[in-house]
Amino acid sequence: WVGGIMAVVTLFALDLRLPGGLIEGDGTLTEARTMAFTTLVLAQLFNVFNARSDRVSAFHGLFTNRILWGAIALSVVLQVAVVQVGFLNDAFDTAPLGLGDWLICTALASLVLWADEAKKLLERLRRG
Repeated sequence: WVGGIMAVVTLFALDLRLPGGLIEGDGTLTEARTMAFTTLVLAQLFNVFNARSDRVSAFHGLFTNRILWGAIALSVVLQVAVVQVGFLNDAFDTAPLGLGDWLICTALASLVLWADEAKKLLERLRRG
């Protein structure tokens, strides 16, 4: 379920920047790959919260694990560096993203969390 959502949102991010495809994009291949890569990384970070329980909401006890939050913060900083720092662009074949692109990637990636929350809610309602 979650893997399928990650695949869909990642491919959607890729298609947003590519010329042609389902949605007419205006970016380069490198920009499109960077959007997809960033969306996938952020989706994995959102999925960290899902993985805490198969039944309990990800928002329950959200701030109880400081080490987890530190790891997420470090991961975000490293992702921003790989995307925004020039010599890392060359090393990882990425392109800098604008604020709007970062917001799109974050919104798409967050769908992993919202979809799993909906699944957990439906399962809790079904069980009574």
